[in-house]
Amino acid sequence: MSDELSGEERAELERLRGEMAALRERRAKGRWRAWVSAVLITLGCVLLPVSGVAYWAANQVADTARYVENVTPLASDPTVQAAATDRVTAAVMKALDVPSLVKRLGGALPPKIGEKVDGLSGAINGGVQGFVRDAVGKVVASDQFQSVWVDANRVAHTQLNAVLSGQGSAVLKVTGNTVSVDLGPIIDKVKQKLVASGLGIAASIPELHPTFELFQSPDLVRWQTLYSWLLALQWALPILTLILLALGIYIARNHRRAVLGTGVGIAVGMLVLAAGLLLVRAAYLNSAAAHGLNTAAAATVYDTLVRFLRQGLRTILVLGVVIAVGAFFTGPSTTAVATRRFLSGHIGGKVNTGRFGLWLYRYRGPVRAGVVAVAALVFVFWDHPTGKVVLLLAVLTLLVLGLVELLSRKPPEPMESTL
Repeated sequence: MSDELSGEERAELERLRGEMAALRERRAKGRWRAWVSAVLITLGCVLLPVSGVAYWAANQVADTARYVENVTPLASDPTVQAAATDRVTAAVMKALDVPSLVKRLGGALPPKIGEKVDGLSGAINGGVQGFVRDAVGKVVASDQFQSVWVDANRVAHTQLNAVLSGQGSAVLKVTGNTVSVDLGPIIDKVKQKLVASGLGIAASIPELHPTFELFQSPDLVRWQTLYSWLLALQWALPILTLILLALGIYIARNHRRAVLGTGVGIAVGMLVLAAGLLLVRAAYLNSAAAHGLNTAAAATVYDTLVRFLRQGLRTILVLGVVIAVGAFFTGPSTTAVATRRFLSGHIGGKVNTGRFGLWLYRYRGPVRAGVVAVAALVFVFWDHPTGKVVLLLAVLTLLVLGLVELLSRKPPEPMESTL
């Protein structure tokens, strides 16, 4: 028996060898695409929290209207009002110097009466301090304080950026590593209140400039440098992040799995950002306490300044969860298939929609893509979307997609001829 291969056998062998080589090449290419996709998506998810901070720094701190909107609630916050009241009261009492006035008064009286007056110095000082604090508290709790606070912050917005860039200003000051707000404009209101309440000596109070410390940190220079970098990259980072995520999904061999990984990565990135904000908050409050600042007011200032950032990270977190869940339930897993089969059995085929249903079934792919695209456009152009907005859009999108399934009608299969 000959071991020689016939021409047909040799051709078949070469064909099989070619198919095996092509299969190995596709597998190698698939592994390469999977690794590159994973790296791109990971980099995008890592940059996402940094992009969020950069966008917040540029649009909430560097933008005048957003900044004023951000700090306005501080004027009516009880902890901030109490801290401001303490500072203004202390400045007024230091200027009045009640113990010296009592001592001078006692020296002008007969010795016995003067000794009694001197003995009442503490009580008199406490009574005046209570009177002053009550007057200051009323001014701070009034609309006057809120108006002064808002106007001062609006005017001082450029000074805030000067502080963060390492410079000082007349309203927002940097002394060492402390950033503070000048409460001097409140003194005139307090003087008028005290004089109107019967404390005529308050008219002699000189020009005072008590301060309200926003924060004190030995790492201020480092934060100034970071702030400058974030402003410089405010648009580059978000665009780069989106490009990395889009390329990662496009290059992936399994697009659905890549979308699922992207959704999970987005959610994890936002959780990391939330944890980072908590760590920074704790370090900031520890620094405030170590330098004798009002920690309650400091916490309020921090929470207020980062509230839009927290709102944004919650929104992106929900978006990531929605993307991951959507990608999971469109996959081949047992749970996803069973869920789709259950919904199809309870939704599909219930309504006879005639030709429209046939058309909708034929073009259901583009219609679904259009529904998702509209939802994405609504999210993009929504002013300050929240997590609730994302959930609402997701639910409405699912309802519309379910309606598409309900109204679409599969054409009847042609009957086989029995002839």
